[in-house]
Amino acid sequence: MRASLDDDAVVVIDGGMGSELEARGAPMDHEAWCALANLDAPDLVREIHEDYIRAGADVIIANTFPANRLAMAAAGKADRVEEINRAAVGAAREARERAAAGRAVAIAGSMSIWGPYEEAPGAGAPREALVLDVYREQAAILAAAGVDLIVLEMLDVRWAAALTAARETGLPVWAGIWTQLDGNGRPITPKVGTPLEDDLPALLDGGDGLDAVLVMHSAVGATLPGLDLVARHWSGPRGAYPHAGRFERPNWIFEDIAPAALADEAERWLHQGARLVGGCCGTRPDHIAAIRERVDGRSTTRAPLT
Repeated sequence: MRASLDDDAVVVIDGGMGSELEARGAPMDHEAWCALANLDAPDLVREIHEDYIRAGADVIIANTFPANRLAMAAAGKADRVEEINRAAVGAAREARERAAAGRAVAIAGSMSIWGPYEEAPGAGAPREALVLDVYREQAAILAAAGVDLIVLEMLDVRWAAALTAARETGLPVWAGIWTQLDGNGRPITPKVGTPLEDDLPALLDGGDGLDAVLVMHSAVGATLPGLDLVARHWSGPRGAYPHAGRFERPNWIFEDIAPAALADEAERWLHQGARLVGGCCGTRPDHIAAIRERVDGRSTTRAPLT
């Protein structure tokens, strides 16, 4: 299954997974965050995916954001990397079978900076080679487990390694752009603080094979400015799925945004040219249902996902 977008179609992405697991009582791990739920609460992971599908999501993102080898090793689960990733994809696939009712729903495998961001250079292994090996391992597992695409939920020095690994699978690749606003209201790259506009050209010039670029894991207020910058440097499909709240490791601090208010924001992204819209941490099935209703009220056309 290859996610494809015609000129008028809109794709609705699901909402938060890690934060929703926490909201429903799953314990969060300091090193592995929500990944251990794939082993300890697979039925809950599946149930959340089902709720997002029933809310109208066209794409669900498997619970693999913090599930690479470095993160799992820090959590004492290095020997269960493949099991954890396969369980995550399996839960998503089962949810699709149970809840999609014949509607096309794509499953994305997430790869992130969790783990590699914190890794110090290893003895006898250059950091770049180590990180590339970590992403190649996870990408290969995700592809073999049956994801339909890979989404890179990151924007920093690990980008090139993750992009290389994702491309090698032959699956569609969506690039996630993470941003926040500085004191002057300008989008910057988190952690390093450099202007996003300065960082995007070098990253997206190497974007051959990317199928979409999305502003993700960013505050709602930073999303539209981020999308404006993406549009200057990327002519392909673009989109957004922001968060609501903040992270205090290992817990998500929820800050409410009304579903209708998020749908209002999604409509602004659509007017800007976005064609993929959804939510991230802190957003819930009700938010995705509101976005779905707004999208369907705007156009009856859904994106073909085959």
